[in-house]
Amino acid sequence: MDLTEWYHAGRWVALLELIDMLPAASRLNEAIANDPEAAEAIAKSRQGKEQKPWSPRTAEWDLHATILSSVANDLKTLIAITSKANGGKPGEVKPFPTPKTAIQEAMKIAEREWAVDFAGQLGFSPEDL
Repeated sequence: MDLTEWYHAGRWVALLELIDMLPAASRLNEAIANDPEAAEAIAKSRQGKEQKPWSPRTAEWDLHATILSSVANDLKTLIAITSKANGGKPGEVKPFPTPKTAIQEAMKIAEREWAVDFAGQLGFSPEDL
C-alpha cells in the first residue's frame, strides 16, 4: 500500500485504523506518550470515567508472553510462600493479566444463564445467586 495515496485520497479512517494496529512498543506511541499536549488531552478525556483494569492486547499475546506470565505468576507464588514460611503475611497473589476477549465475556454470560436456569429448576430465584 502507498500511504501517500491514502493521504492524498483523504482516506483518514483507513490511516487511523492502520495507526491503531501498531504495536504498543512503537515509536509513534512513544512520541504520543511523551507529547505534553497529547498527554493532557488523554488525561482530560479519561477524567471522571471508570478505568477497566489493564490487560494486554490479544494481537500482542504470543507463546513468549504466555511463558513469561507463567514464570511471573510462579515467582509471585514462591515469594508469597517464602514470606509466609518466615512469619510474614503475603496477602493475595494476583496473576498477571491476560488478554480479555469477547469470547470469554460470552462464555461468562452463558455460564451465568445456565446457572440461573439450573437453580430455577431447583426452586431458587436468580437473586439467590
